[in-house]
Amino acid sequence: GAPPSAEGRRNCVAALRRVARRAADEGVTLGLEVVNRYESNLLNTAAQAVELLKEIDEANVKIHLDAYHMHIEEAGLAQAVATAGEHLGYVHIGESNRGDLGTGNVDFPQLFRALADSNYKGPITFESFSSKVVSPVLSNTLCIWRDTWEDSKECAAHAKQFIDTQWNAAHL
Repeated sequence: GAPPSAEGRRNCVAALRRVARRAADEGVTLGLEVVNRYESNLLNTAAQAVELLKEIDEANVKIHLDAYHMHIEEAGLAQAVATAGEHLGYVHIGESNRGDLGTGNVDFPQLFRALADSNYKGPITFESFSSKVVSPVLSNTLCIWRDTWEDSKECAAHAKQFIDTQWNAAHL
């Protein structure tokens, strides 16, 4: 891979601006997910996302941060949330090992404190993958070579409890 070219970036901005305007006509908000360098060469940090949003210049385009990707690319989770600021519209909670929350290295207390401090009111959703429930094609694309969990309902219940606990602790 290589960094995005100036022409590629201009095309991206123009295309997203067109999509955003069409989406706005339908009352839809777009979330641009910031992902790690192994998945994209365009948006790897919250700062890059803020720059792109300024270029797109459409109110219905927001930043989508993901704990898994922030853990790889950002200097700190709180810094990323602060950088996204008012542009933050969606948050994925995912563990560093793609498994159950709390079993990896992501500093979730820091992330939830930052969300609380920023007065974030948007959705927080859990994202995890296991080769037991994800199609083989997607598993291979995402490099999911092991089963991080097997029971979807149990995993989801744990995630819900974990998120609620972290959110409540951050608001004390």
